[in-house]
Amino acid sequence: MANCDREVTVDQPPERLVAVNTASIENLLALGLGDRMVAASGSIDDVSEELQPELDGVDTLDTGGDDYPSLERIIELEPDFLYSVYPSTFRDDGLASRDELDDLGVATYLAPSRCPDRDEDEPLSFEEIWGEYTDLGELLDAEEAAEQLVAEQRDEVEQARDEVEQARDEVDGNLGMSAFWWDVGTADPLTGACCGAPAMIMDELGLINIFGDLDGHWSDASWEHVVEEDPDVIVMVDFGDDDIERKREFIAEDATLSQLRAFEEDRVVVLPFPHTTPGLHNVEALRTLSAELAEDQE
Repeated sequence: MANCDREVTVDQPPERLVAVNTASIENLLALGLGDRMVAASGSIDDVSEELQPELDGVDTLDTGGDDYPSLERIIELEPDFLYSVYPSTFRDDGLASRDELDDLGVATYLAPSRCPDRDEDEPLSFEEIWGEYTDLGELLDAEEAAEQLVAEQRDEVEQARDEVEQARDEVDGNLGMSAFWWDVGTADPLTGACCGAPAMIMDELGLINIFGDLDGHWSDASWEHVVEEDPDVIVMVDFGDDDIERKREFIAEDATLSQLRAFEEDRVVVLPFPHTTPGLHNVEALRTLSAELAEDQE
């Protein structure tokens, strides 16, 4: 199977899986592969509550404050497959290169949306994410589970689209259409740019990203442009640890920003950070946003 700039070959379905990064852990669990996982490395507490029970019996690796466990710790577990959603896993300052792992008999798979040679200005799509599940299903003998997961998510996306379209029709097409995606930062905010998960989610619902002309998945934003555009909707990403409270305080203390229509009319949608990076929870972000938009028109 082609994956990023290389071929992934398995003679038989791998039986000893390692998932690196929270999204990788969740994807394997969602495919019903928890019983074949020998280790999970990532923010275990961020794994969704519904999937947490599937981690019973899985070795959750303590990285000792580092981003990744040591290669020696991984090899002790005798894995035959390692899956990551971040290319940094396979860099010199990560866990090990894919070539090195191949030489040790460990097949590897990297999320296609994060391939190092992927054009950052190529918009991410749900089809690309679903293709990842399909790949994993094929490699790991979980085709039926992958097909079911993709079908369920397709239905969720369709429902979200329909919900917004119905609300839009009921108000003669006048549904809040412009949006500012506020990722992280206050004085110097980061926003969803042209081509990542934020853009994908907004595009699916017909929202116009006020920073959609910026390159990449995320980019620096300017409050001056936000004020100029005065967007109909603001999406605030919650990174935990009072992040939303700090953002709201920042807005409340600014005489200009506090008068933006979205804040004055409470058209602010809060999404948990794990729902805003490419992966399993993008559909949940889509449904949350569509429900909020539809409710605003009632």
